[in-house]
Amino acid sequence: MAFIDHNDVVIGSTDDGHTFVLLNRAIPPAQRILTDHGFTARQPSGPGRPLYLLPPAYAGEQAHTRTGDAMHFLFQHTWDVSDLSWTTRWNPDVPLPEPDVHFNVSGERVTATARTDAARRVLANHGFTATPDGYALSAGTDETRQLGAVVKAEIALFMENLGARIGLGFRTPADIPAAPARTRGHTPTPPAAPAPDRPRRTR
Repeated sequence: MAFIDHNDVVIGSTDDGHTFVLLNRAIPPAQRILTDHGFTARQPSGPGRPLYLLPPAYAGEQAHTRTGDAMHFLFQHTWDVSDLSWTTRWNPDVPLPEPDVHFNVSGERVTATARTDAARRVLANHGFTATPDGYALSAGTDETRQLGAVVKAEIALFMENLGARIGLGFRTPADIPAAPARTRGHTPTPPAAPAPDRPRRTR
């Protein structure tokens, strides 16, 4: 899978707790906007795309606030944004929760595991089918549709106060590829309206 290749801006998290913002097209004000909000610029080796990082120490409240504020300004330049992060999920009353659903999008097929019946119902309602190991999307579905299914399912989980974590397969920022693995036509997907207290999740 190459979920990070489809949008102008991709927000994500590495397994070690970094929050990252990746740019798939040039947005001249982005560096100033992101560094003003505490992100550190890191240019991957070789040709590719700018990468901006918040360290694991910011996961939770600070990542939520800094990323949300930065996206407020980036939305003036593009609405083609996909938020796949888990480090920016923050409730001031509780720590980052153990997710009710864990999505894995790093393989050839999108899979998920669920801890509760309510979470399983959400997955089923968004095109996931039961497998011996959990749930999965049809392997024949193209990446753009799979990305949309994951994002919509995550929003539905949030609206039911269920937590989710999207595993992108990047253990550390060094694992984030510098450029798409292949060239593809790009058709932006309009973002969803921001949910209350959760301003960055888009389609």
